[in-house]
Amino acid sequence: MNRCWVLKSHGKELYLQFVMEKPFVLLFTTKRVEDIHKTLDLLPYVELEQVHSSKIRKIDEPFPPKSLIGDGLLTSRPRIFLVIKVADCFPLYIVDPLNLAIGIFHVGWRGLRDGIIEAAVAAFREQFNSMPEKLIAVFGPGISPEYYEVGEEFKEYFHSGIIEKDSKYYLDIFGVAAGKLKKLGVNTIYPPPHDTYSNPEWFHSKRRDVELKGLNRAIIGIEKELSIHSLIQDSPYDI
Repeated sequence: MNRCWVLKSHGKELYLQFVMEKPFVLLFTTKRVEDIHKTLDLLPYVELEQVHSSKIRKIDEPFPPKSLIGDGLLTSRPRIFLVIKVADCFPLYIVDPLNLAIGIFHVGWRGLRDGIIEAAVAAFREQFNSMPEKLIAVFGPGISPEYYEVGEEFKEYFHSGIIEKDSKYYLDIFGVAAGKLKKLGVNTIYPPPHDTYSNPEWFHSKRRDVELKGLNRAIIGIEKELSIHSLIQDSPYDI
């Protein structure tokens, strides 16, 4: 199977799906979907009160919204959908196809600095006996380094991923995260399909919009069984 991000439609509602082997479901919303959980029957779902940390929660039962604080979620339970909300930071989806386990992580500069990538791989190893070389890491849309200007002090936080141009500094969040994954033994890494900043018709961006009007939702789950919801046709639209 050719694993890749594709644009999908359900009526007039549009969203991104990372196509891969069943039973894993990886989704990312666009501005053209009103309530993806209702549209695709992605219930129950669990989301976090995100605080730009390296805190990760293992989910065995659905929790009410806002009952959990952290920036990463893990489960091996089918039909519990895990949600991360982003608006320039990257969602990192991780799948362990051998142990049928999944996770999703909120990756921004603070999380990178504080060890969210290292904590994610360690959590898979501790909770599911996962081997890093067997994990599949998938990045959803996030901000490209050319649009992510940072201060000179970021050179103290990161030994790589800082781009200097015209006396300004830019951070490559994906590049740093992918480098950390590779160092930890994760070999299968899929890059982000789109930049949030330069696609205002499709995605929310904190850097671009300053005052957010919404957040992009990144969702991962394990389908218990095939259903009509997994057979939605590709959309003719393109980004």
